[in-house]
Amino acid sequence: MGKKSGRTKMKRISAPASWDIARKDARFITKPRPGGHAVDKSYSLAVVLRDILGMVATQKEVMQVLTARQVLVDGVPRRDPGFPVGLFDVVSVPKEGKAFRLVPSPDGLVPVDIVSTEAGMKLCRVRSKVKVTGGHIQYGFHDGRSMLDDKLEASCGDTVVMKVPAQSVMDSVKLAKGSTGMVVSGERAGQVGRIISVKKGTSTREKMVALSLPSGETELPERLIFAVGTDKPAMEVQAKS
Repeated sequence: MGKKSGRTKMKRISAPASWDIARKDARFITKPRPGGHAVDKSYSLAVVLRDILGMVATQKEVMQVLTARQVLVDGVPRRDPGFPVGLFDVVSVPKEGKAFRLVPSPDGLVPVDIVSTEAGMKLCRVRSKVKVTGGHIQYGFHDGRSMLDDKLEASCGDTVVMKVPAQSVMDSVKLAKGSTGMVVSGERAGQVGRIISVKKGTSTREKMVALSLPSGETELPERLIFAVGTDKPAMEVQAKS
């Protein structure tokens, strides 16, 4: 019988270029499983703990802490070393009193230390908004989660401040003039600035967002911009320089 699934293993040297890992160590590395984030836009939980944070030294130690349910991702204990961890996901280890959020940078996703009060909050970008059976409104977010909320006034491209793991909306941010936006991909990734304007797209041109960044004013496709706050970022989203 022919093989129906994709590869379950990944060679370290052929891992996504955005992964900040040593390329000439052990031959294989833990591949992210299918989930809320694409492989090239996430790390596996094992890689985060061992290669990015350096909290454990070996795969055996990874399995020990995960089996003991000591590691939370967005407030939920995860035991799968291949669980995908992506943009703005929060990895916390309560036993050590530590919490980290993965934020964008020109070199890919990097962890930033956050205070314990922020470990239960997360920024989620609205990717879809549809009406389902019963007339309810279902929202889909950038990290694969979805929720029903008939009272939420948000459009695709907007951001919500979500309480995790309860998955309740605490606040929302419009992708509109005057809001604070962050570039999440490319050479300007990680830069935050004021949104100057949002231009509607056409059948041949993407929706464009003009921002005032530290590197100067620029105009980028909407898919590269993440609204992170109104007057300022709603939480810690920038890597320490």
